[in-house]
Order: sequence, then C-alpha cells, then structure tokens
Amino acid sequence: MATPARSRSAERLVDILMELHLNGAVNRHDLMQKFNITERTVYRDLNALSPIVQHTGSGHYRLIHSVQSAHGQGLHHAMANLLNADNYFPERGNAFWQNLEARVEENHIRILSNDAEHTVQNDIRRHLLAIEKSIKKRNVCQIIYKGKTRLINPYKLINKKNIWYLQATENDRLKSFSLSQISWFDIQKQTFNPDADTTELLEKNLDPWVSEDTFEVKIFINNNISHYFKRRDLLPDQEVIAEVHDGVTIRCQAAHENQILPLIFYWLPNIQVLEPQWLREKLFGTLEGYLTTATADAVE
Repeated sequence: MATPARSRSAERLVDILMELHLNGAVNRHDLMQKFNITERTVYRDLNALSPIVQHTGSGHYRLIHSVQSAHGQGLHHAMANLLNADNYFPERGNAFWQNLEARVEENHIRILSNDAEHTVQNDIRRHLLAIEKSIKKRNVCQIIYKGKTRLINPYKLINKKNIWYLQATENDRLKSFSLSQISWFDIQKQTFNPDADTTELLEKNLDPWVSEDTFEVKIFINNNISHYFKRRDLLPDQEVIAEVHDGVTIRCQAAHENQILPLIFYWLPNIQVLEPQWLREKLFGTLEGYLTTATADAVE
C-alpha cells in the first residue's frame, strides 16, 4: 500500500527540521533532489515551517535566530540542557543526535528515573505559566502553602527526582516550595530586585535544598553498602574522609535535614549519623516515635 501524501509530507517536515537543528540551514535545491519532489512542493513544505524558518537568499533557509540558542545550537541542544542530559550522555555532538532515532528504535538504551508525582500534571497546568511570568517580570507573589499564606520573591523552578519545587525567598530567606503543596498562587503588582548572591547560589547548586546557611554532617557507612556511596554522590557535597576495614566515614554539607534523614532511613541499619548531635537526636526521636506508635497499634 502506498504511503499517503499527508504522511510523506509529515515525514519530510520532520527530516527538514532535524537537518535545520543539526546544521542550522537547508538548501531548497538539495531538498528537491533528496526527496525527489518538485520546487513547488519544497516551497509548500518550507512555508509550513515559516514560523521558525526564514529565507536567507540563494535558495538557503535557516532557523529564525530566536529559535536557536545564543551559541547557535539547535532545539535539541536546548532540550538536552533543560533536562540536564549531560548526566547521562556527557558527549552529545551532532553524531549523537544523528544516531538518536536509531537508538530509540533499536531499544538498546533506556533511561529510567523516578515516577513523577501523581499531581504533577495538575500542578504544572495550574502554576507553570504564572510562575514563569512572575520570575521573568520579577513580581512578588502571594501563595497559600500548606494552608498558610505567604509573600515570596520567586527565582527558579527546579525538578529534582521528578518532584517540582519553586525556589523563592521569604523574608530574605531562600526556601523551596513543593508545587504539589501550593494550593493558590497570585501575582502581585509589586516587583522586587533579585539578589545577586542568591542568583549565583542557585546557578551553582542544582538542588532544591539550597541555602547560604549550611551545616556539616558526618556519617559512617558499613562496608556492605559503602560502594553505593563511592560510585556516585548520594549526599550533598559528599567527601570520604576516612576508610577502615568495616566501613567509611563521609562528610557532607547540607542546607536542610530533609537532604539527609530520608536517605538515612532508607539505608538503616547500615548507616549512622556521627555529627551533628541535634541531627542524631532528631533521627532517634523519629524512630522512637514510630516504634511507640507501631507497638501501641499492635497491642490494640
């Protein structure tokens, strides 16, 4: 069965877009030869792409500048930067993108991540445009977060382990607000001047829990799980400071207890907090509270 004309046209448009993003420009006569089509058909295809493509003379067409990045890179590079793809593919030149479709079809590589929160579609649909606008326009915002009304200065949206956070300052303190906990978001007329130190801090730290006020944590990890911590950083700014026959001691810098405690609970009983004392006490108190509640429920 012959391929429908509409399907062939769609395939050509995708092919033209890929070439534009890879090479920055296409030639009308080359496209006629490549697809064995008339000049009229090429004009029709390029006209369909007119919102993002412009004629530069002598039959050459290129992406409109606003579609390309500041370095002349195509949309695929912008998408890779948005998704922080270099964590998975440090080398992603033109050869990588040319082979991408084949890799997907052959299914030799698959990247798995945490599942998104159940509310992510509603959260993004409700808040994304308003948050982006407020960040761009530097508007103060009023939100209801966990049932409490707050005035914040929004700086950045960040997705960490498929959970969305809004990084903003409240009373000059940098905080992270989970989008799923924001029940109301309103842009105020009042504007603010972004703090240069806060902006620089957010650019350097790809983590929702960021603060100028950090605290040092020392943790001992048994040998049967220590290799997980050696092969990649599971703790913020982690550093192995001692290694003995039965395990390793790691030092890290945290901005919030939630960067540390959930990981400790996950790896119990093979991990323990050495310092600071208040974090040890918080860990013990949480465990004692759980055991007390669980015991009481069992008796009933």
